[in-house]
Amino acid sequence: MKDLDKKIILQLLKDAEQPIVDIAEEVGASRQTVSKKIKKFKESGTIKDMTANLNPEKFGFDVRAYVFLQEDPQEEIREDNEEKINEITQVSKFFRLFGRYSGLLEVWCKNREDLTSLVKKIHELEGISETETFIVHSVVKDKPADPFSEILKVE
Repeated sequence: MKDLDKKIILQLLKDAEQPIVDIAEEVGASRQTVSKKIKKFKESGTIKDMTANLNPEKFGFDVRAYVFLQEDPQEEIREDNEEKINEITQVSKFFRLFGRYSGLLEVWCKNREDLTSLVKKIHELEGISETETFIVHSVVKDKPADPFSEILKVE
């Protein structure tokens, strides 16, 4: 990746809403060049999206939890569960794991009763033999862009 590309992406990580003219000034390029590069980043999948980062609490989601799943290893059962879990709106992320658990769900619920209902719904899925739920007490760090900052530094 070229230095200019790295500089542009770093600027987007700092503030994706900043005007292209400000990014261009910061990285030492024309706004047309920056605009074309951003378009290429999107087309190539380097930048997946530039969406709003919503505050869940402002929408009534007071409980964030992680639900670990232990499920039957049969591929058909897992594929069916993946489809059903992907339809559950409280599930924001679903990861497949190697190790003691076969899956991890990040969930957002309005309250603990909502979470209890969600976990019961998950237990009703075929092949789910166990779940373990961890309720988030507080968030100490939530900066998904940080791992990229070091890689994108320009000497």
